[in-house]
Amino acid sequence: MNQKAFLSLLQIMDSQFPIGSFAHSSGLETYALMGINKEELAEFLEVALELGFGRLDLAACALAYEAETQTELDSLAEELTAWKPVKGLRETSLRLGKRLQTLANRVYPQAVDKVLDEPHQALVLGRLARNLEIEKDFLLLAFAQSSLSSQLAAATRSMPLSPEQAQEILTALQPLVVRLVAEVLADPQANMYAATPALDIRAQQQSSLYTRLFQS
Repeated sequence: MNQKAFLSLLQIMDSQFPIGSFAHSSGLETYALMGINKEELAEFLEVALELGFGRLDLAACALAYEAETQTELDSLAEELTAWKPVKGLRETSLRLGKRLQTLANRVYPQAVDKVLDEPHQALVLGRLARNLEIEKDFLLLAFAQSSLSSQLAAATRSMPLSPEQAQEILTALQPLVVRLVAEVLADPQANMYAATPALDIRAQQQSSLYTRLFQS
């Protein structure tokens, strides 16, 4: 990967890149109000990576990166929407993707080749990275780490978790991230799935919390 592509990857994965991910916890806030501790949070994130939106979104991102036609992308968007049955999680994915698409048109207009009717974040990111000549494996590693970092930032705001403890959890999960990315790259289509019913229930419940910090 050339140096300019590397800098572009750092930019679009930086928490300061304003797409609004700080406003979402993806169901974590419900768990926080249930009183989960540091160890349970680490387990929650491990499952979310292994069986949930981590694997699903990484696979979708890789497939979007590889797609050659608008028809392929539209079909992929429909499939990803179907794999996100919970309204809050689905709308978060679309909202972040729409914001990323809008910002990319402003910052990297030369790298926006296709506009999606269902602009899930993973799909927009895959197309943008391909056109910025960001290598796919580094893209997925950065995407997974960025997603974990967003969840951990939400955790530090909604439960007794220090930033230092959050970094300990992140470091402990990195070997899983490396393995998961390798699995996804080997066969993206086979990894287009999610199976986290408990998380889906908590994410659905979050919209009905008496008080909450996050949109979803």
